[in-house]
Amino acid sequence: MIVERERVVAALPGYSLGRQLGVGAFGLVLAGEHRQMRRPVAIKVMSAESAEGGRVDFAAEARMLAKLDHPHVVRVFNYVEAEGLCLVVMELLAGGTLTRRRAGMGPQQACAVGLAVAAALEHAHGRGVLHRDIKADNILFAADGTPKVGDFGIAKLFDGSATASQVAGTPMYMAPEQIQGGRLTAATDLYALGVVLYRLLTGSPPFDPTLPL
Repeated sequence: MIVERERVVAALPGYSLGRQLGVGAFGLVLAGEHRQMRRPVAIKVMSAESAEGGRVDFAAEARMLAKLDHPHVVRVFNYVEAEGLCLVVMELLAGGTLTRRRAGMGPQQACAVGLAVAAALEHAHGRGVLHRDIKADNILFAADGTPKVGDFGIAKLFDGSATASQVAGTPMYMAPEQIQGGRLTAATDLYALGVVLYRLLTGSPPFDPTLPL
């Protein structure tokens, strides 16, 4: 996704922008800082138009995500639609991802991460929010080592549809009902967490990653 920084600056005049932190299927993530509060943030940037060229309204879903308040969920501070963009301002985590940290992680640490993610999922599921893309890249760490689930609901929020008929997720972690376009439930996220834990404890995925979806 190519986005001119000037558009983001115009949409978020209260923030200064930093470097690009990542890019994915739904957009890119920039580092930033609230000018007055000096609070570091991560800014997720998406197009306000769907692939078919229509306008997509994410405001209701964004408000729902902002209500998630849990020590193991990345906090959402703000949501803005402007300059043809949808922007989510989130907590910036300095500890990196589970993908980067898992190499030196022992069994006890792995189980601690699993319990933290399970608690985050319980909190979100109790509020009707599914993640749909639990994986090591979406589990991040604060500077003090606290694990937090990132992109919580973002995949569901920004694919333009809440229906289960559209396949969304990362193949290695997708439950059968995701692949087959079935009804998604809390168990869908728990399946993905099981794959994360399997990889942490054994050092390898449960399936051959070269297999087709």
